[in-house]
Amino acid sequence: MKRILLLFTFSLLGIYGFSQSKKNDLKLSVSALPLFGASQNFESGINGLVIKSSVGYYISDKTSIDLNFAYTSMNNIIIDDIDSYYNSFAFIPTLRNNFVNLNNLRVFAEFGVGLGTIRYNANNDNYRGYFHEQLSGGISIINLGVGGNYYFNDKFGLELVIPYIITNNITSGQSKHIYSGVGPTIGLTYKIN
Repeated sequence: MKRILLLFTFSLLGIYGFSQSKKNDLKLSVSALPLFGASQNFESGINGLVIKSSVGYYISDKTSIDLNFAYTSMNNIIIDDIDSYYNSFAFIPTLRNNFVNLNNLRVFAEFGVGLGTIRYNANNDNYRGYFHEQLSGGISIINLGVGGNYYFNDKFGLELVIPYIITNNITSGQSKHIYSGVGPTIGLTYKIN
């Protein structure tokens, strides 16, 4: 039993010592995520899409700071009995820590907080109303997730993140909560150096 435990310990040390990412590495990622969830203003299910580009810099072998730029479009919203939608832009700095950092595989947890803008509109411009203007403004985003990267070679890989996202309107007195839910993010990542 002691030999198995000793062999297991050395195996883990060997696995965790062989690092895919190293301090000062720089990476680019592009991903998309469908938005799943429900709110008082829209139906449950897939109601929108986020396109996210990211630049990540490793401050240590296992920890990176990622600067995420996101565009979101959400449809199937009812505002003042009018079919509506919104478009949003956001900047979300994220801290990501790889708790598994192998040659081709990384598994990580991430946490991010960001700000952005949101603009509501009616599906038919003739019905754009007072509430569309009142709901438009600034937003805050909190992102908490787990995920992984699988590298096909030294530079190019696939990324999957399962985040829980909370988005609130910080400028409107009409509505504070915009979205909360889980959405699997699938994308591609490229290591620059």
